[in-house]
Amino acid sequence: MGTPEFACPTLKKLLAQQNNDPKFEIVAVYSREPQIGGRGHKLQNSPIHNLALQNGLKIITPKTLRDAAVQKEFSSFNADAAVVVAYGLILPQEILDGTKLGCFNIHPSLLPRWRGAAPIQRTIMAGDKETAVCVIKMDKGLDSGEIVAKLDYKLSGKETYAELEKEFSEIGAELLVKSLKGNLHGIKQDEAGLTYAKKLEKSECEIDWKKSAEEIDCHIRGLSGSLGASFMFKEEKIKIFSAEILDKNSCENAVGEISESDFSIQCGQGVIRPLILQRQGKKAMPLEEFLRGIKI
Repeated sequence: MGTPEFACPTLKKLLAQQNNDPKFEIVAVYSREPQIGGRGHKLQNSPIHNLALQNGLKIITPKTLRDAAVQKEFSSFNADAAVVVAYGLILPQEILDGTKLGCFNIHPSLLPRWRGAAPIQRTIMAGDKETAVCVIKMDKGLDSGEIVAKLDYKLSGKETYAELEKEFSEIGAELLVKSLKGNLHGIKQDEAGLTYAKKLEKSECEIDWKKSAEEIDCHIRGLSGSLGASFMFKEEKIKIFSAEILDKNSCENAVGEISESDFSIQCGQGVIRPLILQRQGKKAMPLEEFLRGIKI
C-alpha cells in the first residue's frame, strides 16, 4: 500500500523477493486514486500504480478504506501482512485487523520524535543531529505502533530533504524486507520526547532573516526538494534551494541587507549566501547565472 516515488524501492524489493523466494507473493497493490495533474490537466497514475501495472500486479485504488465493501475485499486476500509506505489514506481498524500478522509501515524519523506527515523535513528544519528509519507495526494511533526494526542515522548538517528522502526510501525498503524475512516482534515506543511533524504549509516557506544563519540554512535544506524556501526581492518571490554559511556570528549589517558584490545576506546572526536560486516562472539556476539576469 503506497503512492509516491518514496514507496517504489519497497515494491521493487518485494518484487525481487517474489521472483527468488516462493514464500513471497504480492497478492495486491493499493494506491491513491489517479489525480489530475501535469500540463494537460489529465488523470495521472501514482508512481506505485504505474510500477504495479508494469509488473502485472493487481492494483486497487479506493477513494476510502472506510467502505465495508473495500474492507471485505481487503480481508478476502487472506494476506499474511500489509506493507504500508506513504500510502496517504487512513487505515481504519478493520484494515489493521485484516491480515494475519498486521500492517507494517516505514517511518523515516527517530520515533517517537517527529510522528506525522513531514518527518524528514521537520528533522532537517529543526537542526537535529541524528535521526533514524523505522519499521513499525501500525495501530490506530499516528505512527505510535511498536518498533519492529530501526536503523540509526547521524546527520552531517549538509543534507537536503530531497537527498535524505531518496536515501531513506532505499534504507526503508531494505529494512522492511529484512523484517518480513526475520522477526516481526515489536518494541513499544517510549512516549518521552514525543513531537509531531505536521504537514508543511506554504506560509512556512518564507525565510525570516531575523533568525540566525544556521537556522536559515536548516530551513532552506529542509524545504529543498519540497516547497522551497523563499523571500521577496523587488516584489518578486525568489526561492533558494541551496546556500552556504559565510559567517555564523557577524551582525555588522542590517538584517536582510544584501551585498552588491556577492549577494551574501545578513541574518539576525551570521551571513548566508544563496547558491541555487529560482525566479518566478524560471528554472532553478546557480548564483552566477541568477546574477546575470537581475540588478542588485
